[in-house]
Amino acid sequence: MRKYILIVCTIFVMTSYMSAQQYEPVTVKAGTKVISYFPPSKRYLYPNFTEGSVILDNGNSIPNMMNYNILSGEMEFLKSKDTLFIGDKKNIKSIVIAQDTFFYYNGYMEMIQNGKFKVYLRQTVELKDIQKEGAFGTINRSSASESYGFVLSGNRSLDLTPTENIVLQRVSDYFFSLSGYDFIQFTRSNVMKSIPTKKDKIKNYLKTNSVNFNSKEDLLKFSVFLNSIL
Repeated sequence: MRKYILIVCTIFVMTSYMSAQQYEPVTVKAGTKVISYFPPSKRYLYPNFTEGSVILDNGNSIPNMMNYNILSGEMEFLKSKDTLFIGDKKNIKSIVIAQDTFFYYNGYMEMIQNGKFKVYLRQTVELKDIQKEGAFGTINRSSASESYGFVLSGNRSLDLTPTENIVLQRVSDYFFSLSGYDFIQFTRSNVMKSIPTKKDKIKNYLKTNSVNFNSKEDLLKFSVFLNSIL
């Protein structure tokens, strides 16, 4: 028990500065490029391209200077004076940049908690709203799910110039795995379904600990507990 308390305290100290961060929506004006609203400091995960390696399924490792482009959702690397992104992802086992490890499953997942219960973070930029101009200059808001002339996908998103005002927002989604490759949305119900034999202990934890499933800090603390009972 004392060991568990010590681990929790350590995680709390390490993550006290990175509680759930809410990113402000960005309104891209009609006729302007999306990329102009996302300078490198907002577009990339790391301040600079950083030494990393792509580990393939066959065990081979390909070193390069790399960075994750949050706006395009692509892992980029430097080749001579060009910035390229990984096109063929099916043979990637993992990507290591500095001390961070990424996996690819419908987007790049950064592993933020290791152990039997692993936790992953996927950071993307999503289309939240379309603002079409109505009569007398008024703005009509449309659901982002409506048919639209583009999608935020790959490096195409960098050169997009929308014909209406659009609202974009950086979002963080959390996943977990028990076998290492089953990426499951990190929700209360999914945890219960995945660990049915520990349901009572999990319920007791959630009764005495408020867990915001959009908070990185809360989920890391919760994952420490889950690892302790597996």
